[in-house]
Amino acid sequence: MKSKLVTKQFGELEFDESIVYHFPNGIPGFEELHNFIIIDDKDTEPLRWLLSTDDPNVGLALLEASLVAPEIYRELSAEDGSSTAFAVVVLRRDPEPITANLKAPIVLNHASKSGRQIVLNSDRYSTEYKIN
Repeated sequence: MKSKLVTKQFGELEFDESIVYHFPNGIPGFEELHNFIIIDDKDTEPLRWLLSTDDPNVGLALLEASLVAPEIYRELSAEDGSSTAFAVVVLRRDPEPITANLKAPIVLNHASKSGRQIVLNSDRYSTEYKIN
């Protein structure tokens, strides 16, 4: 089944319901939002966008954890490719640095189309890891 969203960043998007990831508990700060899609935008690669289908004004920039924290990626991503760990990226205006939240990665299970944000119990990872 096809659905449409109108967004500020991407304009009108048509997508198949089969690509929607369900977050049973939402995401901290957005607990009321449960359904999201991943948007690939060539203009912002390697960033990807986690866009709420419940509220298209809510979107998070993501970076595959393997690009900034391979150890998190190995811990939380399945070797068979059925799940992938992402860091949430905070984009700021220059001269502020762009940072990634390595403390609370988002894990998407591609097989079950489910997602969750996991808070890691380690001081080893920062919520503001500088990536630029």
